[in-house]
Amino acid sequence: MLPHDHLLKASEELRRLVAIPSVSARGEKLVECAEAVRDLLVEAGFDTEIQPGEVGPFVVGEIGSGPLTVMIYNHYDVQPEDPVPLWHSPPFEMSERDGRWYGRGVADDKGEFISRLAGWRLFREQNPGPLPFRLIWLVDGEEEIGSPSLEAFLKRRFVGEAVDVCWWEYGEIDASGRPIILCGFKGVMAIELRARTARADLHSSLGAVFDNPLWRLAAATASLRDKSGCILVEGFYDAVRQPSLSDGELAAAPPYSLDSLMEATGAERLLDGVDAANFYRAVNFEPCMNVNGFSGGYAGEGAKTVLPAEGSVKIDFRLVPDQDPQRIVTLLRAHLDRHGFEDIELIVHDANVKPVRSATDHWFIQDVKEALEVHFGQPAIVQPSSPASGTAHPFVEQLGAEIVGLGLTHHGAMLHSPDENIIIDQFARMIECSATILARLSERAALMRGQSNPRQLPDRETP
Repeated sequence: MLPHDHLLKASEELRRLVAIPSVSARGEKLVECAEAVRDLLVEAGFDTEIQPGEVGPFVVGEIGSGPLTVMIYNHYDVQPEDPVPLWHSPPFEMSERDGRWYGRGVADDKGEFISRLAGWRLFREQNPGPLPFRLIWLVDGEEEIGSPSLEAFLKRRFVGEAVDVCWWEYGEIDASGRPIILCGFKGVMAIELRARTARADLHSSLGAVFDNPLWRLAAATASLRDKSGCILVEGFYDAVRQPSLSDGELAAAPPYSLDSLMEATGAERLLDGVDAANFYRAVNFEPCMNVNGFSGGYAGEGAKTVLPAEGSVKIDFRLVPDQDPQRIVTLLRAHLDRHGFEDIELIVHDANVKPVRSATDHWFIQDVKEALEVHFGQPAIVQPSSPASGTAHPFVEQLGAEIVGLGLTHHGAMLHSPDENIIIDQFARMIECSATILARLSERAALMRGQSNPRQLPDRETP
């Protein structure tokens, strides 16, 4: 059981951070929040610095030395609070209702940061000596706007350095209280197609003569994917990495049913070929294409017989290792040209987030799984890949880190929405779990000392 004074201190620290409206989309209060984070890390014993970013600064804390290097990655920036009328309490005042804390950033990601920091303090109370591994804490101020400075910052600040594992910014807890360990993230590519066929909108009678930009966009979009969700762009699947045997085994045993997913989301229509036996494999390992929205022409009440002059469609692709978003852009342009859509403009909004996937049998994942099961009292789910995306690839490509996501974001946390929240009991459990994880990292570092190959670790005996 977590000592009450630890929970009380952590709650007050979280309350102070939530009160800082560090909204990166507006460039608001980022320096102030970075300084507050720095002060917390200094108080916790870290050598700390603030480094500039394009929009918000980075906070770096370091402590310890040894054959093992661990990085914890969090972010202090938050999403805008809009729409404010839908909040049941002020978004930048942490409030408590029915065993939950509410406020913008209370989960994403200030609550994750504070739970780990409180876990660090608990660990140090129990292990006050020299830290036998190097711990780097990196807190980003631009994550909610895509971390535009992160890749360049890592190259500049950590040139020539290597990291063994990176404890990613968040993890999940499902509706039944089971912790989920995320071992990877899909990449993302967001594009827009635009078509123009006239100077201005025309009378629709002229549709007997002139082409329609919305039809062209619909035809171009339809050429990209079939009804099973298979992407038809030539060369799209060439670089796809097949899942390992252990990854495939995990995906073959879904931790939840397709029916429960449909009930939770309200989704009713499946892609052709998707069923209860293979949906979880698709969630983890299959790339996909999404039409985000069409615009153009008349969409008001009643009828307006018009031949639009222009239109657009926004599309995103979720990618898997080892697909490169920039390469997919090139393939997409070639596909459009090959199929007679040379006139359609291709605009790239995001092609920088690459997919990553760590080995599900890595020693850190096994240690984390044991710790989560002890403190949450339920079997932990090891998920090969989140279906969502995150800017994790620089940590893999530049630092050689294994990326592992674990944390307290439950499935009803309302991330990016009004009434963002965390469950207080799960917050307390994650503090204790964080302390246990840090203790096990110390054990691992001790095992590594004296090894002829310090990167090749012996398996830890399961108690």
